[in-house]
Amino acid sequence: MYTHNAMKKIRNLLVMLLVLLAVFAMSAFAAEDVNFTISVEPSSLTKPGDVTVSIRVVNAGDKDMTEPVVLYDPDGNIVAGFGDGGQALIKKGEYVSAQDTYAVTQKQLDEGKLTYSVSYNEVGKDGAVTVKTQTASAQLTFTGTRTELTVNRTIDPEVVRNGNLVSVTYELYNAGNVEITNIRVREDSSVSRSPQTVKSLAPGARQTVKFTATMGNNDLKSAGVVTYKAGSESFEEKLPEAVIARAKPGLVLDNILTADKTAISTGETVTLKLSIANNGNITYSNITVTDPAYGEIFTNLTLGPGETLVREKQFTLSKTTSFKYSITLPDNTGVTNTVSSNELKISVYDPSQVMHISVTAQADTATIARIPADVKFALTVTNNSTMEAKNVSLYHGDTFIYTIDKLAPSKSVTIERDFTVSQAGKFRFTAKTKDALDNTVAFDSNEIVLTYAAPTVAPTAEPIITPAPLVTATVAPIEVLDPVTVKTNEVLKYAAMALCGLFGLTFIFFVVTTIARGKRRAASKKAYDHMELGAKRDYREPARRDRKEQPETIEEEFDVKKAVESSRPSDEVLREELEAEKVQAETAPVEHQADENGGYHLTREVPAAPAEAPAEEEAPRKRNRRADRNKANEDE
Repeated sequence: MYTHNAMKKIRNLLVMLLVLLAVFAMSAFAAEDVNFTISVEPSSLTKPGDVTVSIRVVNAGDKDMTEPVVLYDPDGNIVAGFGDGGQALIKKGEYVSAQDTYAVTQKQLDEGKLTYSVSYNEVGKDGAVTVKTQTASAQLTFTGTRTELTVNRTIDPEVVRNGNLVSVTYELYNAGNVEITNIRVREDSSVSRSPQTVKSLAPGARQTVKFTATMGNNDLKSAGVVTYKAGSESFEEKLPEAVIARAKPGLVLDNILTADKTAISTGETVTLKLSIANNGNITYSNITVTDPAYGEIFTNLTLGPGETLVREKQFTLSKTTSFKYSITLPDNTGVTNTVSSNELKISVYDPSQVMHISVTAQADTATIARIPADVKFALTVTNNSTMEAKNVSLYHGDTFIYTIDKLAPSKSVTIERDFTVSQAGKFRFTAKTKDALDNTVAFDSNEIVLTYAAPTVAPTAEPIITPAPLVTATVAPIEVLDPVTVKTNEVLKYAAMALCGLFGLTFIFFVVTTIARGKRRAASKKAYDHMELGAKRDYREPARRDRKEQPETIEEEFDVKKAVESSRPSDEVLREELEAEKVQAETAPVEHQADENGGYHLTREVPAAPAEAPAEEEAPRKRNRRADRNKANEDE
């Protein structure tokens, strides 16, 4: 344990020693000193040209440099020939030298010196790094001639009002060391067609040349050209083209003074706003705004082309006051205008005389589907003041709607009106009335926004054809049917088609069977003879006819000869029966019997058959059975 603690203490001491050494090293580096000198060859020049610059940087400190020194030429470029690529670490007491070729300019010749610089980092005792810079200069002597003419052009005013004069002034300055002669200044033809000449200008001398022109309906153009001589040499200098604009005033001075409220209670504050728009090309500067009652309101304002000057000022009032600002506007055309604002009256009321009316607007719809559209608006007007409001008129813009004759305090009136709106947008209504000071006061309603939405065209539904029986129904569009309904419709469609086919087959079968039955019935009618109907007939026995009354009919209908010629079995049976009837007709008398209804029918009186003739009695029974069979066949 003791050994461990001892080692720990030793380690801490070493760390402290290293820190002290670092601080000492930084302090030593901070004590470094750099000596920097240059020389130029040749140092006398007759004109701008190249010179050789010799540079020497010495470490005059007592420690080696830990940060490199960087060398720069007069243009701020690193001198690559110095040290390693323009920088060098210099040991204590040593130096680094270099040579550089540099092109001296006329300006440097005029200044009479050439200046180089070095920079390096210096670390302070607190560890902060500071960039140090040193410069070294070499003297230059200009022994040659230098020709230089400086030309400055001034246009006044910058913007010229129609019919006013504009002046274009050229200031000529001989910045060389030789005399300049035959200086000729020529302007654009829109300003002047006549050039002006200065015979000579000594070194350091100045002279001005001035052109004037009258502004017409179009802008002017200045394009100066200056020619001159120095000894036998000729020189020319062209100035850039400048447009002299024709003034186009565009101040908007209507209702430039407004207030956030025109009626206040005693001691309340009102905010007045001055707003001036400049839609022209004139610049106004040093604008001053004053009021007769309150003196200077604003000063030193500027208003350029296309700008709007807006300033606000608050006033606390105890009585009714009228404001009318006076505005002084100097401009760059050389003219100073003074204009007055509109007069603004701020009415100051006793709190009990202030008129407060609220207007609430509502519409029966927020969306219109066609233009124009009919919209019903409901306007609720409430008197929030302590006195009665009279002749409260409602407006939409400039359109009069309705007048409320009287509206007591805290009372409301709702007015409903139908309006035809020509477009969608924002709608606001206004209520106007007179206050206690007979001033017209206006109160705006809330804003209502109506939007336009084109009506949605209903899709054309494709009807589903349903077989008989017909059912009238509204068929939903196919695109909105669910899959189960679509499947069901398909099954019903195929079932209906099958039923239609079955119905058709049944109908054809019915027609065929009807035709067949008709043919059979026709054949049956041809196969049997039918009895003639009378008024009344006794079907228990065959009707008896008097031979004397109808012998021709019986013989006509049942000719035995014709019956023999027939080959049908039924004809044979009938023939036998007719034979028997003829025999009976000859012996049986005809009696007329009346029925209970007073009608008559024919009956035959059958004589008693002899015992030895049973075959003759059996004939009527056979006939009756055959007749029953024939009747059954006909019914079938």
